[in-house]
Amino acid sequence: MKNITRSILPAAVLGGLLLTGSAALGTSSAWAGVCMTDTVANYSASGFSCNVGPVTFSNIAVSTTASGSGSVTLGNFTPLSFVNGAVTEYGLSLNYASNTGLTAGSSADVAWTYNVAANPDIIDAYLSFTGTTTGTGTAVISETLSNGVVLSLLAPGSTTATFDPIASLSVIKDQNDFSGTAGSAQSSILQNAFSTATAVPEPGSLLLLGTGLIGLSLFGRRRRRIV
Repeated sequence: MKNITRSILPAAVLGGLLLTGSAALGTSSAWAGVCMTDTVANYSASGFSCNVGPVTFSNIAVSTTASGSGSVTLGNFTPLSFVNGAVTEYGLSLNYASNTGLTAGSSADVAWTYNVAANPDIIDAYLSFTGTTTGTGTAVISETLSNGVVLSLLAPGSTTATFDPIASLSVIKDQNDFSGTAGSAQSSILQNAFSTATAVPEPGSLLLLGTGLIGLSLFGRRRRRIV
């Protein structure tokens, strides 16, 4: 007579594992609404917020100004994540087309403000933009965080600032292209991203996970005995 082994996990073990998964999802803000590629207008809509990994972006506003032969055309927002050094940065890329033209004294400016929050806390900010200049043209950017940290670039490129862990920040940035007396400047991509401190599992999740693993071990022993 053949011995029959049960292929269904004990209810207590299965329940523990399901609760562990549920608790993990419940504590991750990434499930509140994942950032997708969309227009600047939709990202700037009242009440809009979305997440890139553990980082939440909200209260987004973008404005533009131009003078002389300058012009700015807004495109869309795209989420991004990448490894910078030893940490992963989570952020948004603002795609646009800014050009001063060739008229002396012309400018094209993009201002972007928003709030950012994360769990675990934010520990650095990454800033970059792309562009080109000719002659006396300049392309610069300045970013001020509500914790007093300032990031700036005097030419297209990237920079990072680290700071004490903080749960949320307000961000104000201004990117300006200026033709000068005899030149031009243009830019097209502005990126802002943040990394977070190492996540520590909640005690409740660890307890449930431990219960599930113990149950699986006992089930495995029982199964070997009856085979």
